[in-house]
Order: sequence, then structure tokens, then C-alpha cells
Amino acid sequence: MAALHILLTADLHGRLRREQARRLAEMRRKYEALLLDAGDAVTAPNVLVWPWEEPIVPRMNEAGYDAMVRGNREFFFRRRGMGRKTRAAGFPVLGLNLQGRGSEPDSPGSQGDPGSSRPLQGEAVLESAQGDRVGVIGLAREMIPPGGAAERFSDLRFVPWREAAREAVVRLRGQVAWLVALSHLGPAADEELAALCPELDLVLGGHSHPRETIVRRTGRTTVVTAPPRLREVPLLRSASPQSPSEFTVEPLRL
Repeated sequence: MAALHILLTADLHGRLRREQARRLAEMRRKYEALLLDAGDAVTAPNVLVWPWEEPIVPRMNEAGYDAMVRGNREFFFRRRGMGRKTRAAGFPVLGLNLQGRGSEPDSPGSQGDPGSSRPLQGEAVLESAQGDRVGVIGLAREMIPPGGAAERFSDLRFVPWREAAREAVVRLRGQVAWLVALSHLGPAADEELAALCPELDLVLGGHSHPRETIVRRTGRTTVVTAPPRLREVPLLRSASPQSPSEFTVEPLRL
């Protein structure tokens, strides 16, 4: 195993210029880092889908993003409409606690885009620049209360995130060198997640729009909340080449 390096963004809200995408790609190569996003990247609000492609998604492809979690902006009440928001993504868009409603149950860890009939994707196993397997689970912002009346108008449903996260962490921990959660649940839930799943090396979150990068430790898990709109790009580096490890966090400017 080698030290793990990660670059994190969150809450871009469509603001990623081409030169910024190139700079992110350069940073990804320079630091031999995975590039991850903690949600709310697109311009469309929660309940709307534009008739055109989201321009930020091809820019994220150019930057070389490895995975992102669905934020509330990436959600829509109908499965096909939600899929339109990120269907151009060349990387996994994760939502472990979000499932399709239908006769065939969706597998939280399977590949697929909700713009098609394939199952939703909740987790991914990535390969770091050093060749290590990195498990990533994504926890989406709950937009329909599980079992609530709004489910009647949607072909999607949210399942309780605590149970979904615990099951995935137990299943993945023995298969990967590092285990990371991408979250758009908010800081309080991120800390609860780290306490509930101490096997996680990192919980990387968005949604709260802090003025600067926030770093804290819950047990052996490092919890990081990134600021919005590329105000800073946190660079995380493990202090040792194996899990569990403390992480140093350096806020970078584009």
C-alpha cells in the first residue's frame, strides 16, 4: 500500500470554468490524487430539470473526476429526469440510500444511471494512482422522507442512510485498502456517520457551505467539510501508507 491522496470539491452549483477544470486536472496529476465531489455540482435546482445538458458535467469529465455523490441539486422526483442531470458523467454518481421504486429491487452497489432502466449506483471501488483499491460509498441528501406521502408521486425512494451505510461498510471493508464516504447529509450527520462506522478512513462532506475547510476527527476517522464554489480545494494526504491513518488536510487555491 501507498499513502492515499484525495482532492475534494463540493457545492459547485455549476461554477467550473474550463481553465479551472484544467487546473484541477493538473493538480490531480501533480499530487497523484483521486478527485472527488461531495454533491450539488449542477445548476438545476432540486425540483427542475433543464431541457439542455448540464454544462458543468463535461467540465468535470475534463478535470478527471473519479466519483461524486448526489446532492439535493442532483435529485429529481422522477427517475428519468434525475438521470438527465448527470447522464454525461464519465465517473460514478453515487447515492447508496436512494433506490428506484418498481418490481425489481435496485442493488445499492450496482452500476447504472437513473436515466435508464439499470439500477442506481451506491458505491464504487476506485484505484488510486499508487494501485490501491479505494472503496467509496455515497450518501445523498434525503429529499423524500422514507415511507412518506411524497413517495406516491415518485418512482424513487430513500432508505434510512444509517442502515444502508452500515451494511455497505461491513461488506466492503475487507475488499479494499481504503474506505471513504462521500456525503451530502450535512456536518452533524457526517460526524454521526463516522461514529457509526469506525471502519471508515474518511468522511468527506458538502451541503453546509462553510467559509473555509473544516477538519475534525471522530475516533480514527477524519471528517472533512469542503467550502463551496472552489473557494478552497482541500488536499488530503494519509500520514502512513496503510489504513487506518491520520490525514493531513491542506486547503489549496486554484
